[in-house]
Amino acid sequence: MIACSRCYGTGFTGNRMAADSNTGPADEEKVSILLVDDRPDKLLAHEAILSDLGENLVRANSGAEALRRLLQQDFAVILLDVNMPLMDGFETAALIRQRPRSETTPIIFISAVNDTENHVSRGYSLGAVDYILTPVVPEILRAKIAVFVDLYRKTEQVKRQAEERAQFIREQAARADAEAAQQRLAFLADASNVLAGSLDYAETFQNLARLTVPQLADFCIIDVAEEGETLRRVAVAHRDSEQQAKLAVLRDHYQTAPAARHDGTRVFQTGRAEFGEIDEATLSALFEDEETRECVRSLGARCYVAVPLLTRGRVFGSITLMNVDPARRCGFSEMALAEELAQRAALALDNAGLYQAAQKARMEAERANLAKDRFLAMLSHELRTPLTPILSSAMVLEDEEDLRPEVRSSLQMIRRNVELEARLIDDLLDLTRISKGLVQLSREVVDVHQLLNNALDICRSDLDAKHIALTLRLNAETVGLNADPARLQQIFWNLVKNAIKFTPDGGKITVSSWNDDAGNLWFEVEDTGLGIDAEALPKIFNAFEQGERAHLGGLGLGLAITKALVETHQGTITAESEGTHEGARFRVMLPTPVRDPGDSAEAKTAPAAERHSLRILLVEDHEDTNRSLTALLRRRGYEVSPANSVRSALHLATNAHFDVLVSDIGLPDGSGIELMQALDSNRPSFGIALTGFGMEEDVLKTRNVGFNHHLVKPVDLNKLDALIQRGAEARSAANEPPLARIAAG
Repeated sequence: MIACSRCYGTGFTGNRMAADSNTGPADEEKVSILLVDDRPDKLLAHEAILSDLGENLVRANSGAEALRRLLQQDFAVILLDVNMPLMDGFETAALIRQRPRSETTPIIFISAVNDTENHVSRGYSLGAVDYILTPVVPEILRAKIAVFVDLYRKTEQVKRQAEERAQFIREQAARADAEAAQQRLAFLADASNVLAGSLDYAETFQNLARLTVPQLADFCIIDVAEEGETLRRVAVAHRDSEQQAKLAVLRDHYQTAPAARHDGTRVFQTGRAEFGEIDEATLSALFEDEETRECVRSLGARCYVAVPLLTRGRVFGSITLMNVDPARRCGFSEMALAEELAQRAALALDNAGLYQAAQKARMEAERANLAKDRFLAMLSHELRTPLTPILSSAMVLEDEEDLRPEVRSSLQMIRRNVELEARLIDDLLDLTRISKGLVQLSREVVDVHQLLNNALDICRSDLDAKHIALTLRLNAETVGLNADPARLQQIFWNLVKNAIKFTPDGGKITVSSWNDDAGNLWFEVEDTGLGIDAEALPKIFNAFEQGERAHLGGLGLGLAITKALVETHQGTITAESEGTHEGARFRVMLPTPVRDPGDSAEAKTAPAAERHSLRILLVEDHEDTNRSLTALLRRRGYEVSPANSVRSALHLATNAHFDVLVSDIGLPDGSGIELMQALDSNRPSFGIALTGFGMEEDVLKTRNVGFNHHLVKPVDLNKLDALIQRGAEARSAANEPPLARIAAG
């Protein structure tokens, strides 16, 4: 106990005081000492006495100021005068002790009051550690203050060491938590890879069970509900290979066990995860069948974690993890990890189910699409074949000079409708090609205005029939374009034909062209027809979309095909209309035209003498087509030998020499492909395939065996003639033998 004294303090030796008075914090951080007195001279005296300690001396000339200082910093000791105005030392000490941070700070009272006993008693009651009467002996005051400074330093050192230890423990715990979290993430990542590695349920679950053992448990059992809520034990795993065999027997037995016919586990019934020690009650709750319980007993399971497999709010199975090793825990953290694993497993299996369903739907869609393509191809063939003799005969009769006008008009009507029928068939096949992205362009430099005029010529009779006034404003100066001439003419024809179709008798159609500042070529068709309502306008380029105009007939494919062909040429097409009965405007932009259209792509006509030197083997099983083509080709000066089967064609080829083979693909006793292969084994010839099948794969098949031209029925006689003559010219230019094969598109 520290006693009060007037000149010295009990309990302190001179040697200790001398040592303390000479010790300063040379290499330590200074501590603060609070000096509180209302008299500046006394504060100055205290500072002089304590300055040798080398500490931080802080003045306060009142109790209120002392309290403010204590709010700002901590002090090793407070030297407090008792007699101060307004707030004396005792009141100040009482307020200091009320503040938790300063309630243990040592307070030494200094007083000149003679009523020593009463003042000392009150001072100690307020928590003072000493009471000094003035006048103060400097050595005693310095020694006492030094003791508390040293005590403060040691206390702070202990606090720092304790904090360092606590920080070290926290860091170690955080490091351990981080390592555990890293291991957890690594395990879950491995589990995700396992789950993603297979779409087979049994294989996936068996891999999952092996992954959990021994990382999460000593052994694992996975049950899954199938149709009718029947549980199936899909996977088991044990860290001991001998015990693994026992679990495997249990798994196989469970497939036919009575318990497998209904909800067999508590987790499956409740849908809640659980963990705990294993006893008989737990075994009965976990497993319905006695054989499973006996197996678990024999394996020595001590504790367990069981989690449900949940997807879309339904429990479809459970994962049960069990530990034999006493060092392994079954607690909240283990259950949380198992639940995370179960969530990933459930999600993976749900995704696998969706994937398998999507695969099944895709395969069914592909089968349906293939059936549709086959149907369209067969329909195309069956519809095209009868058109060839009709078209050919009509074209020949139109060339007769002495026809009466009404007869010529009827023949033109027949030809137009046959061409329209062929165009509708082409539209169906084009739509299939477009949907598969199989449209291919045979680009060459073309004159856009020439192709436009060709399209208008085709539509001329339709314009005249409806008395539609056609205005041309072809202002484009740069009209050369690297494009597919057939497809570009198809674009123009579709748009003009569309305008004619929806323009009433006596209406107007304006066709315009121009170049913009960037050099792009623009083409526009404007009509005064039915127009397009606002609701139908955004869908006008959709296949089979006709809206209120469906009563005018057609399939609604023309604009959809036109848009696809324009975009295939890297162009754009737009439709505008002010509404119903306000007409419509279709505008096409084709980029980067070339300045020189170059030579016409039309086949050059061979000299007449060339025609008589070509012998043609014509193979066609359709009697009318065979007869009409034979007659028409002979009228063009060719020597034609007709055949209606592979057998008859081969018979003719063995007895005569032919320059050209023109053959149907579908023949009664084989195919034109087989015929070309048979001829090719004996002698070369160039061939032209005639077929109602116009899909890309059909063209590829014929070209692969030597048919370098593939004409789709109905056959345009002029085009067939041009191809034969082009082949003859190519053969002459190359100085090849008569039976050489030509390359064609």
